[in-house]
Amino acid sequence: MKADRLPDSDFEKLPNDPVAMMSFNPESKRAARAYGDKLDALLSPFSVHAELFGSTDLEIDGKGEWEFGIWLDDQQWYFVLIMLINHFGSIYTLSDDFALFEDVYEGTNVEVIPMRGDASARNQAIMKYWRTNPEAVTAYKRGKIEHAYSKREYYRWKNQHISDIVETL
Repeated sequence: MKADRLPDSDFEKLPNDPVAMMSFNPESKRAARAYGDKLDALLSPFSVHAELFGSTDLEIDGKGEWEFGIWLDDQQWYFVLIMLINHFGSIYTLSDDFALFEDVYEGTNVEVIPMRGDASARNQAIMKYWRTNPEAVTAYKRGKIEHAYSKREYYRWKNQHISDIVETL
């Protein structure tokens, strides 16, 4: 598994506007799970599951959106992507092992992120790390808040922080 450390030039394109952070809301997590159940019903023919991950799952401050990872193998990849395109209508971002679909549910932005290969392994590993290391989650939350004054610096810090962790796993 390789860290996905992006070059600084990627972050220079981002604005210096602040990141709107929201406190964790337990009701939002309950609603996210209801959305996840509906997503799982769509995915059931493929024997895969959508997993809530990110700030909402960790119960920390975040941008108020929900992120669902769908961990796929190569045989499932194209079939699930086609089903998700038919359901959502378009792909926001696509690479060899990562796709991003956007949705809105009851006023909340949702990211549905099918992954395979290294992207899948990396994202599952970082979530496992955070779920088993409360001190690391506290440091992550603190860093997010400290860098929320600028989208550019927030995403630069986040990429470096997660890459540092992945390189130690």
